[in-house]
Amino acid sequence: MQGKNPFIDDIWAHLKAFKLKLNLFAGQLAKNDLSHFSRLNSIPLVNEEKLKNYEDGLKKLHFEFERRFHDFSALQTELDIFTMPFNVNCEAVRSDLQLELIELQSNNHLK
Repeated sequence: MQGKNPFIDDIWAHLKAFKLKLNLFAGQLAKNDLSHFSRLNSIPLVNEEKLKNYEDGLKKLHFEFERRFHDFSALQTELDIFTMPFNVNCEAVRSDLQLELIELQSNNHLK
């Protein structure tokens, strides 16, 4: 994400992946599934209270990411126009882009 002139959609993809991983890890800790935590998995008896603390920490981190990057979520449709133009509902985009998007989606040579 820190490379020179990263494209906004690439940054957003990394952030979404990170948030999904946080949710996955928190859910796994809640089920005592330590498959992605090799150090914890190597401990014979893991303290359940510690696992709950780790789970809570991951949930707080996820919440903080949601709060800090809320603006990106609001731009999701506009980003999708450039990354997945064939999957975007034409009526959901700005009016000045609708006709061009329809032409693009109707072009059989691009599909």
